[in-house]
Amino acid sequence: MTQAVARLVPLPDPNNRATREIPIGKAVISIGRSPKNDVVLVDPEVSKAHAELLMRGNAFAINDLGSSNGTYVNGKAVRDRLLNQGDVVEIGGCRFTFELGEAVRRRSSVSIVAPSPIDRTQVLLSNAVAALRPADEISDAALLRQRYERVRTAFTAVGELIEITDIAKLCRRILDAAFGLVGAETGAVMLFEADESLVPWASRGPEGADGDEILISRTIVEQVIRQKEAVLASDALLDSRFKSSQSVILSKMRSLMCVPLINGDNVYGILHVGNSSRAAAFAEGDLELLGGIGAGGGVALANAFMAHRLAEEARTRESLGRFLSPVLVDQVIGNRLDLKRGGVEREVTVMFADIRGFTALTEASKPADVVTLLNEYFDQMAEVVFAHGGLLDKFIGDALMAVWGTPVAGDDDAKRALAAAAEMQEGVASMNEMRRDRGQVAIAIGIGLASGTCVAGAIGARRRMEYTVIGDAVNLASRLAGLARGGQVLCDEVTFARAGSPATASVLPATPVKGKTHPVPVYELTSTGARG
Repeated sequence: MTQAVARLVPLPDPNNRATREIPIGKAVISIGRSPKNDVVLVDPEVSKAHAELLMRGNAFAINDLGSSNGTYVNGKAVRDRLLNQGDVVEIGGCRFTFELGEAVRRRSSVSIVAPSPIDRTQVLLSNAVAALRPADEISDAALLRQRYERVRTAFTAVGELIEITDIAKLCRRILDAAFGLVGAETGAVMLFEADESLVPWASRGPEGADGDEILISRTIVEQVIRQKEAVLASDALLDSRFKSSQSVILSKMRSLMCVPLINGDNVYGILHVGNSSRAAAFAEGDLELLGGIGAGGGVALANAFMAHRLAEEARTRESLGRFLSPVLVDQVIGNRLDLKRGGVEREVTVMFADIRGFTALTEASKPADVVTLLNEYFDQMAEVVFAHGGLLDKFIGDALMAVWGTPVAGDDDAKRALAAAAEMQEGVASMNEMRRDRGQVAIAIGIGLASGTCVAGAIGARRRMEYTVIGDAVNLASRLAGLARGGQVLCDEVTFARAGSPATASVLPATPVKGKTHPVPVYELTSTGARG
């Protein structure tokens, strides 16, 4: 009898934010951005509680939990759908292929048994799993001889396993290493999930067994984890009180070893092996070897989990860093900000900055030179926005849009926006000095700012969203930028007041603005010193 196994495998796409396989090894697996989920996807497009993977007999399904951006199978939004071999599952920016296979020998049913005859397993020997030390760091010759094989084997295991960052593959290799060293007939690698439950990631039953099941004593597991000990034990068959056919059926095992997969103080799970053919199948030396594999496997797991976290964080940082300052990126990754789809009202200051005469400039320049100019210009302007705590909203042709007051608001948003505008004009003046030295024409920008209540949030289609703001202040800032001459910074009355009525700004005559019934009071920031 074979048992169906399934998993979600990341698609080989450089833009795919999925980094690890998701084995479907229990009835319900929760997926989302919150650390409370069984599978955590660090992706701003993933909801805190996004979806569930479900085992329904021999079938597998995915259930969307009312996520903001939806769950997609083969490009179609789904609520509850059975999965078929080869289906493409999309959760935010994470894309997987559903794979369904048959496990003939390598996968077995694994259960941690509550109090029963098997849970009265007799512990014959237990050893604390200490941190591994290289042989040249052990000065006691007797201790060195005693521990040499364990140290050698453990470090060999680390050397072979440390390069593996695929968690499922790593668990299989840990189990392979254990079977290669001790006379095991059954075995399992179980890892802790987010809800602190132990879930099998790799297992192996007796050669040729039909419908085999591995039962593990809860008492043994708790001792291994609590005491961080490697345990050698025999089951109830060795106890005269349980010499009955029932105990034989329950245990299917006479000798067992269980060790923690440990690195430092962190226990990632357990490695369990058993033998039902012989009552004393394992000896103290076997326990030393398996303890070494547990320690080596723990180091490899720590490395693999760290690699996944770093890869996921790097992708998230790259995505968020396109429009958020590094400080805000840190807050999003730390789950202190929620950039969910939809919007909330915010008091913001909006900035637009345009290059004056850009159309004429492009007509007189080579396309490659225009691209170089824009890249150089936007690089400098984006750094100024970030330095003053702003949100880089978007680039529109030669125009830049930035916002202060969302996703984090401050009392000095308007003041910081005006300071950024002044520094941007100064940056253009410095940029022009270099352009003149290269024999290139100077450029000039006009900047407009306006403040007010806007709706801020992730807005757009599921496949292409932008964190932006919508409201009257956006339109007014754009109009003021259009009115500003090269080197000029204009702002509305609200921005002027919120910035503390700065002495560096002077009032201009009320100006007619498209979309406004009456002329608008306009203020000019006079101390930029950056006329084109």
